[in-house]
Amino acid sequence: MQPRRPVHRAALLSAFVLAAVTACSTDGGADTATAGAPRSGGSLVYAGEQEPDCWDPHTSAQDVTAFVQRPVFDSLVHQTPDGELEPWLAEKWTVGDGGRSYLFTLREGVTFTDGAELDAAAVKANFDHITAKATQSQYAAGLLGPYKGTTVRDERTVEVRFSRPYAPFLQAASTTYLGIQSPKALKKGADQLCAGTASVGSGPFKAKSYVRGQQRGYVRNPDYAWAPEGAGHSGPARLSSFTIRFMTEDATRVGALTSGQVDAAAALPAQQIPTVRRDKRLDILSQAVPGAVDAFYLNTEGALFSDVRVRRAFRHAIDLDTVVDSVFQGTADRAHSTLSPTTPHSYDASLEKKRTYDPDRAARLLDEAGWTGRNAQGYRTKNGRTLTVVAPVYGKPSVFSQAVQGDLKKAGIKLDLAASTDATEVSSRLDEGRYDLVEMSWARADGDILSHFFRSTESSAGGGHNFSRLDDPQVDKWLDEAQRAQDPEKRAAAYAKVQHRTLDQAVVVPAYVEQSTVGVSDRVHGLRMSSSAWPEFYPAWVEDGR
Repeated sequence: MQPRRPVHRAALLSAFVLAAVTACSTDGGADTATAGAPRSGGSLVYAGEQEPDCWDPHTSAQDVTAFVQRPVFDSLVHQTPDGELEPWLAEKWTVGDGGRSYLFTLREGVTFTDGAELDAAAVKANFDHITAKATQSQYAAGLLGPYKGTTVRDERTVEVRFSRPYAPFLQAASTTYLGIQSPKALKKGADQLCAGTASVGSGPFKAKSYVRGQQRGYVRNPDYAWAPEGAGHSGPARLSSFTIRFMTEDATRVGALTSGQVDAAAALPAQQIPTVRRDKRLDILSQAVPGAVDAFYLNTEGALFSDVRVRRAFRHAIDLDTVVDSVFQGTADRAHSTLSPTTPHSYDASLEKKRTYDPDRAARLLDEAGWTGRNAQGYRTKNGRTLTVVAPVYGKPSVFSQAVQGDLKKAGIKLDLAASTDATEVSSRLDEGRYDLVEMSWARADGDILSHFFRSTESSAGGGHNFSRLDDPQVDKWLDEAQRAQDPEKRAAAYAKVQHRTLDQAVVVPAYVEQSTVGVSDRVHGLRMSSSAWPEFYPAWVEDGR
């Protein structure tokens, strides 16, 4: 499948060297204990930090697309906030043919907000749309892995087939990217779907008015009666409506929250968190984002980092504990693995015992690799060449990246943060391998995100994220084992091997665990974080007269 490059760039670059600084504590501001019984009615205004470039989650790979469309699109499977899977649009399923087949029995009585009924043909239409060449899916099709096809068995029974065992499918089926849209809406075409004018699902809210660059409105679906058991509520949503306003500037979002213009605001910067905490009218909700943490991926095919000694020296030269604490002011944790600790059945906590900062060892390794000279600026040299690590940056370098740059200079390593606002130029660098390092993160509540970053076939040019350009048959074998295993413990064991090997070989240097942080007015209750660390509006409610 040929990727739609502009969409791919938008999604990829939005995850590229993120500068947002967020908190990792939870103040529990959405607790209903002191607010009385939940109330039906009222509205809420939420300030988001980003607007989707494309509103169709079947096409877009952006996290924000999945977030803003979650209230509209239901999924076959639901992933609870603690990471477990349960029925949703599918009331049950069976896994057959050694993990190559998933047979879903659909819930009765589900209707899309355009009046159409959910049936097996609708599910097939959605998977056909995701995998159609014209859709040019940038992420959803990848979540389907070795997809072979979908077959309608009867009106309420649908079978999804794969060419090999594929255990990650059930979690993938819980995401908005594989959310079920009305077949009538799908027929309106890519332009309307991407523009957000044809968003029709079976969710607790209907997508309503949309002003590009400003806001999107949502109204309650009064017929909603098929929430999953772990949704925190049942029946129609409590809110009559809510609005997401797009405010890209941190100061604007925080100002709107503290002044009462909005009821909740995303991505609170670290320096503003004390201000929010001091305001008795406000609370903070926060959760570590699952999936791939912010990390440095080292180009193992490049002239510099093809030498494992230089890769390991780079890792040992960064005092991550000090840098993370200094930059994030105690509101974020340094990462010990490529995976976030909140990634279900995947994270290997034993990696937390490994010490990486060792400047003396970094110096010895660089000496062994021949980088023994020094120039006037103090950077190491070899045969007249300065030890320079080129790291493409889309937009402006983050405060964190610049702090790491200063730390590396102490070791004689020059980090060139090659900043550019030209998406085509930056993407071309990635696709062609004209870089030494890529810093990025990617959210997913499943350990299979490791496949997107380390499987040898997942090249940037093909829409993947193997920025280390790793070609390791053993890693591929372990990733295959994880995808074949239905037993969570066996999957976790395989993922642990991948984490250890890629860290031991310094293919990747984990930096910090991203946090999803939301400031919330005390008039708002029931707002909670999903397994993907997004706010969920379905169970939320607001106090009357406030």
